[in-house]
Amino acid sequence: MAKRARSDSLALSSVSSVSLLPRIFEELPLEILLHVFSFLPIKVAAQNCTQGSKFRNCKQFNRKFIFGRELAMRRNRESVAKLVDHLFDTHKGDLIDSFQLHIDPVEIEELLDKWLRICVEKKIQDLELYFLRPGYTLTEDFLNQLKNLSSLKLVHCEFELPLKLQSLTNLRSLILWHVPLRNERLQTLIVRCRMLQTIDLLHCAELSRVEIYAAEHRYFKMLRIAGCNNLSMVEVVSPTLRCVHYCGHVPSTITFQAPQLSEALFNFVPAGNRRYLRASVLEKLVCDISNVTVLSASVLIPEALTAKIHHGVFGEICYNFLNLRELHLIMNGGLFCNPYDIIMLMKRCPILEKLFIDIDDYNFECGPYWELHQKPKLDKLDHYFDRLKYIKLKGFKFLQSELQLVKILLSKATHLEALILVTPKNGRIKLWRADGPKYSHLFDSWKASPEVKIVLFEHTADRSLVRPSHSKDWLL
Repeated sequence: MAKRARSDSLALSSVSSVSLLPRIFEELPLEILLHVFSFLPIKVAAQNCTQGSKFRNCKQFNRKFIFGRELAMRRNRESVAKLVDHLFDTHKGDLIDSFQLHIDPVEIEELLDKWLRICVEKKIQDLELYFLRPGYTLTEDFLNQLKNLSSLKLVHCEFELPLKLQSLTNLRSLILWHVPLRNERLQTLIVRCRMLQTIDLLHCAELSRVEIYAAEHRYFKMLRIAGCNNLSMVEVVSPTLRCVHYCGHVPSTITFQAPQLSEALFNFVPAGNRRYLRASVLEKLVCDISNVTVLSASVLIPEALTAKIHHGVFGEICYNFLNLRELHLIMNGGLFCNPYDIIMLMKRCPILEKLFIDIDDYNFECGPYWELHQKPKLDKLDHYFDRLKYIKLKGFKFLQSELQLVKILLSKATHLEALILVTPKNGRIKLWRADGPKYSHLFDSWKASPEVKIVLFEHTADRSLVRPSHSKDWLL
């Protein structure tokens, strides 16, 4: 027991000032101190109960009922349910601002009903129900009573939507993961919740259309959609949208009328046996997002935009990213991308400053077409990336095709400050200490910027501070 108590105190070291509060605020009335403690997470409030007899009951007025993943990992469901139930039963405050619960809901439905009734009575503002599997449904009556709710996150939790929704007018964040969400329900929520800032949809399998017409939503800033594999349409009209993340199959229609859009992530996965993206869909999308400053994209996008026969004529697709400062390419799933496709995309980004490429297990396709047509064009390329300062290539294997890309980038980036190479996760790289001088000489002979620093990191020891704005693991 002593060992556990010690570890708990260490875990709270980040809020070490809490133990000093009685001394720092010793002149303040007890009512004010208890009020301050009521805004701390329940775990921290419970810790303060040991600071003195006058604080013994502070957790009974706590507003932050946070029972997250850490608690669920350390205790079984029965223990968590007993703890939560006790804290609800002994709570004496008028308000509960936040209720976050990470638990298996099966066989504790009555307790959940009870806790949520108390949350409604105490004007809950932030509700997160992270269920480990389906088994619980929020009723129409419950949803219609959430007058003060500003944040709602449901995971494996169904809900019944009233025909006349009379609540959620203050909702700012809507996060639905693994929820059987139908089109009309999402539409009702969007129309009703005019204060929405964030919409986050993950693995909502029944969803086939996302239509967001948010001309009157003055605060809508972020949209994230992932794993909704039955989507056929994504259509967004918003004068305030700033950031969009999309991961999944390419819908038949995907359009954005969002003049303030500044950040975008599109990690497309081709549906079925179709291992390519229709150029017509991508042309429209690229025009819609042409003003972004940060773009993370799967390699299927530059593949779809490469020069090809278009309306009976062989040529390049017309597009530009005039404001793009950061480009992050995810090579996983690529078919025929090579250095030419990447350089042609970069040419359309005249003020590009940062380039990140996650090569990983991908091998650039440098076959006969590359040798006969594309490589000669790059050799004669009269274009320089004067704004490019940082390049980071993850999963670099020192293959000939990768060295070709590095050669082009070094020779065309006249003000480059750093080239960072990171070895693959799987360690599949044949590089010996004796190879170091050879590659150093090669890189020095290619670089157009005399100030550039070229650094190689093992994957497990990447200490570089230059990182992309978007993680491809954002779903986690």
